[in-house]
Amino acid sequence: MTRTATTVTRLLDILSLLEDDHRVQVVFTFDDRRRAVFGAGLAEFLAGLEALVLPWDQALATTFDLAIAASENDDLAELKCPVLLVPHGIGHQKYYPRTKTISGLNPERLHGDRLRIGLSHGNQLSHVPEHRRRAVVIGDPCHDRMLASVHRVPHFRRVLGAADRTHVVLASTWGPQSLIGSDPQLPHRFLAELPLDEYRVSLVLHPGVWSAHSALQVRAVLASARRSGLAVIPPQRGWQATVLSAGCVVSDCGSMPLYATAAGVPVVMASPVADTVVAGSPLADLVARAPRLDERPLADQLAAAITNGPIDGPAAEAVEYPGKCAELLRALLYDLLDLPEPARPAAFPPVDDPTPEFQTPAALRVSVQADGADLVVRRFPAAVPQLGGPLPGQHVVAHAELATLAELEGAAVVHHELGRDFAGWAADTARRRPNARLFAETAAGLCRVWTDGVTTDLRTTADVDPLLLASAAQWRTVRRLPLTDLRVRVGDRTI
Repeated sequence: MTRTATTVTRLLDILSLLEDDHRVQVVFTFDDRRRAVFGAGLAEFLAGLEALVLPWDQALATTFDLAIAASENDDLAELKCPVLLVPHGIGHQKYYPRTKTISGLNPERLHGDRLRIGLSHGNQLSHVPEHRRRAVVIGDPCHDRMLASVHRVPHFRRVLGAADRTHVVLASTWGPQSLIGSDPQLPHRFLAELPLDEYRVSLVLHPGVWSAHSALQVRAVLASARRSGLAVIPPQRGWQATVLSAGCVVSDCGSMPLYATAAGVPVVMASPVADTVVAGSPLADLVARAPRLDERPLADQLAAAITNGPIDGPAAEAVEYPGKCAELLRALLYDLLDLPEPARPAAFPPVDDPTPEFQTPAALRVSVQADGADLVVRRFPAAVPQLGGPLPGQHVVAHAELATLAELEGAAVVHHELGRDFAGWAADTARRRPNARLFAETAAGLCRVWTDGVTTDLRTTADVDPLLLASAAQWRTVRRLPLTDLRVRVGDRTI
């Protein structure tokens, strides 16, 4: 029984335990008479899964062996079968807005003699005292799928473009007290402060944000950030892998910081303390103890959080039996189905690869500063507003065809990919871009530069972005220094 994209992702974690069993046929349904607030896109999500979807009335009229739901907000008691209700987050940490009713456990909806309630930890039994005999502690399937995927983190980092960079994940739930709801410009601050060659910044938005506002609106609000290299994770899949691969997660009072902490990832809080957090809950403990983002340089705050590591305690109080959920949950599923369990060991498959949406910035704001024999290069996307005053040796590097006209007008370096008649192209571009000082074409291991009619080939290894050499060459050209024996330092790497 699905209600939102969030519930679908939780159900898919559970249904992975039924794979390879020809005895079990899975169908989906949702109540199209009473659509959820965040129900937009649900039918399209299910269609993308190529799942068998039954109309709600037909589902109610059909006798099943088991129904699984991740929300109590549908008429569970109308189904003609046992029903297993599971959380759609990491346990039950939140109240419904403007109430003291715990999300996922509304007592007015926990009806039916055949209802079983799956809990992530035994300490949540106090939330359902009148239903204790129907409650069972199963752990958390999403958490355990993440545990089963830890060995893939290097692969996930490569997919996200973070293999050799510090990966910072901004994770936002929905609502005005969320990370993005309280500060919509926060991604721009991270992109403006953190050098591109040293950091990858990804954004995970709660599926409810995409449903409430539409994918078109989300992408429109993030337009300049996406052009600046922000990796936006679509709502259907990939957030678990993204969080696993993070060096640090910057988040709010949703489930994401608890999942990150449980996976051993440091967390920094960057939103108001939400009034929906259940008092005394593991989430409340984490929110109270985690460092809070402030106006100090981001790099310093992130480094401190990474050095200090994840906070001990809250994860253990949120998820009981870590690593055992597949065993406990599969036994429960087959008991409810009245089928013998398969002989193979119960185990979750690894989570899906992330499918990030990001663009390589077409224009860069670059700082070059001499430090002994080295030229220290730091690059930032030009599409986000600059914070503070000019950087040392600041100039703009813009792609001849992909940058905007405004970016090209202010560019000191104009470049394109390796082509024919470089000198002719450079001379023609110099006439059309009189503010530019240096022109470059690049290929693996090569940056060919042209200035004042002279062409010079600068060579390096294939794993180096050759545009770094163009900025170093521009710094030397302005000072009328030779373009030989260049030593470029980016972060802790010398080229």
